[in-house]
Amino acid sequence: MLPAVRQRIVDGFSPEAQDVFEREFDFFDKVTSISGVLFPIPKEERRAGIRKELEKIQVNGKDLYLPTAPNKLVRGIRVDSGIPLQSAAKVPIMITFNVIDRDGDENDIKPQACIFKVGDDCRQDVLALQVIAQLRDIFGAVGLDLYLFPYGVLPTGPGRGIIEVVPNTRSRSQMGETTDGGLYEIFQQDFGPVGSPSFEAARRNFLVSSAGYAVASLLLQPKDRHNGNLLFDSAGRLVHIDFGFIFEISPGGNMRFESAHFKLSHEMTQLLDPSGVMKSETWDNFVSLCIKGYLASRRYMNGIINTVLLMLDSGLPCFSRGDPIGNLRKRFHPEMSEREAANFMKSVCVDAYNKWTTAGYDLIQYLQQGIE
Repeated sequence: MLPAVRQRIVDGFSPEAQDVFEREFDFFDKVTSISGVLFPIPKEERRAGIRKELEKIQVNGKDLYLPTAPNKLVRGIRVDSGIPLQSAAKVPIMITFNVIDRDGDENDIKPQACIFKVGDDCRQDVLALQVIAQLRDIFGAVGLDLYLFPYGVLPTGPGRGIIEVVPNTRSRSQMGETTDGGLYEIFQQDFGPVGSPSFEAARRNFLVSSAGYAVASLLLQPKDRHNGNLLFDSAGRLVHIDFGFIFEISPGGNMRFESAHFKLSHEMTQLLDPSGVMKSETWDNFVSLCIKGYLASRRYMNGIINTVLLMLDSGLPCFSRGDPIGNLRKRFHPEMSEREAANFMKSVCVDAYNKWTTAGYDLIQYLQQGIE
């Protein structure tokens, strides 16, 4: 049915819209197909191969936009920016475009990197990020200072997709390649000594983002939370990426090794709880924000569940086991009073605190995959 619907839409375009449609899709199909061109090429020659292919592609017109963010107009490709990414069977590539804001200054050109994947189903990431975007809007509507970053992901065909790179970030694994210290030491290197305004501002940014993702993680149950999937931006905020395992599924043939509802490793608790025994003001602030975020999400429980329910017949892996919708509803605990729900969220935070399975999973990822 879908091809017929698609054709009906295309047939209804005005000549101007048809022109934009053909140039837009032609441009990004050429960029995406570079991945297939690289596959037979030896790894050490792939970066040069990307540059060679990018030099053939012209930006035809001033109205082409990033598919993941239609408000960003493409002004050019940085031909030397193409990077082949690590993947066992495929060749995902990262490419940086020069973009301007559609309604902004024509001369204010900024870089925006995107990852182009072939052979990966990105739809599950879209579902997770739609829920994260809902939570972000809920927190904003009730005036809660919680941070979430739902970056753009767009499936462009069966097993093809474009992923927006979160700007100004490094993964925790990348940070580990340049320093041996933990987050507490890295924050002091980047933001100044403990107690200084810049350090405490970064600690606060880490706190409000950690609390936001704690609530999102409780509801979505993302697994595979190794240090390659945790990003930190230049202001100290935490951003989770890669939602290949959510709801009832987990890595290793569904071992469910990561038993905490969200990741709160020892180095994270060093920033969030200087006392080390859950008795500091920052820890109380963190738990308080987690509770407020959870209580706010419960008021919009049906909207969040319906977003997930719409995808139940999609064949996505996250619906292949157990009762994902029933268990999602249970995690909202609709039978509880506000006070009981607050106590439940507090217990979730205490349980996640430096849990041994969290440290164990990081160790397994280091030994198996070399992730710092």
